[in-house]
Amino acid sequence: MRNIVLFIIFSSLLLLLSGCWGAKRLEGQVYITALGFDYKEGEFQVYYQGLNFGNIARQEGAPVEDLPILIGKSKGENLHMAFASLEEISAMPLNLGHVQTIILSESIIKEKMDEVVDVVGHSPFLRYNLYLFGTKGDMEEILQSQSFFNFPQIYSILHRPDELIKQNYSLPDLRYNQFISRYYLAVGTILIPSLNVDSSHFKEDKAKNIANINGEYLLSQKQYKGWLSKKDISGIRWFSEDASNITIRAGTRNIAVRIYKAKSKISVLNGDEPSYKILIKGDATLLQNLEKENYSDAEKELNKVIENEIISTIKAGDALNTDVLNISENAYKFHLNKWDSDTINNIDINSVKEVKVDIKIIESGNYK
Repeated sequence: MRNIVLFIIFSSLLLLLSGCWGAKRLEGQVYITALGFDYKEGEFQVYYQGLNFGNIARQEGAPVEDLPILIGKSKGENLHMAFASLEEISAMPLNLGHVQTIILSESIIKEKMDEVVDVVGHSPFLRYNLYLFGTKGDMEEILQSQSFFNFPQIYSILHRPDELIKQNYSLPDLRYNQFISRYYLAVGTILIPSLNVDSSHFKEDKAKNIANINGEYLLSQKQYKGWLSKKDISGIRWFSEDASNITIRAGTRNIAVRIYKAKSKISVLNGDEPSYKILIKGDATLLQNLEKENYSDAEKELNKVIENEIISTIKAGDALNTDVLNISENAYKFHLNKWDSDTINNIDINSVKEVKVDIKIIESGNYK
C-alpha cells in the first residue's frame, strides 16, 4: 500500500514539471542584434542586423570562418508598420529579444525622436539598457562593419562600446535608459554618439572596415541642436564618472601622460543669474618624457591643456546655443527656488567664471 501511495505522489509531481514542448530550436531563428532607423521621402525605414546561432556560439577549437551578417530592410508609414512588413516576408522567425543597439540616422535625430521613443516604449522585446548611436553615413555600411580575426560583429563598438572606452576614454556612450531619463528635462543636453566606418587603420588580408565614434549629436528639450566632432567636444571626457583612463599629450613638448580617475566639481555661484566654477582634480602617470622636463613644469602644461579643452568645448556648445557639458543641471536640481528654468537655460561662456585644473603627476612609468 505504501508503495502505491508513493507511486501516485511521484506521478503527480511529474505532471507539475514544465516541459519543453513549446521551445524553439536555437538554429531555427534569426537573432536580431542591432536595428537601424531612417526617415526618407516621408517614409520610415527599418534595418535589421541578424546573426544566427552559429555566428554567436562558436565551439572551442573550431575553425574560424567569416560568417555572413544578414541585413534586412523594410519601409512603412511609421516604425511599427515597417517592423511588421519585414516580419511578414522573412524566411525565418525574427527574434528581437537580443537587440543590443539601435542606430539612428541624422534625419531621425533631427525630426522623429518622438517616434523612436514610442516604438521602444511599446515593444515588449526592446530593452531600456540597449545602446543608442547616430550616423550621417550609410546605414548598411555601419551594420556590416567588421571585427577582428573573423569574430562576429558583436565583438565591436556597436555592441560593446563600454569595454573599448575603458581602455582609453574619449567620448561617452549612451544607453536608452539614460536617454529617456533626460529627454523631457527642461535643462541640459543629451549626447548621442555618432558612428562612421574607418578602413585606413587596420588590415588583415585586406583592409578592415571598423566602426568608431567620431562625434556626438546634441539634443536639448527634445530639440535637435547640432553635431560636434570628437575634437570639438573633447572637454567632455573630464566630466564623466567612466573617465578612469585617459592618455593625453601635455602641451607642445614630447610628453605623454595617463590620467586616472579624474574628478569634476561644478559649484553654483549666487547672483541675478546663475554662474559657475569648475574644478577638475586627479592623478597622472608620466608615460614619456624624452626631454626630461621636471614634474612641476609638466603639470603646468598638462593642466593648461585640459583647461583649454574644457573652455573650447563650452564655446563649441555655446555656438549651438546649448549647454553641452550640462553645467546648468546643478542649478536646476538644487537651486530651482532661486531661478526659474528659463533663467537657468540662459547659460553661455560668460556664465563660467573659473575653470581650475589640478592634476598631479604622482609617478613615472617604469621600464620592465
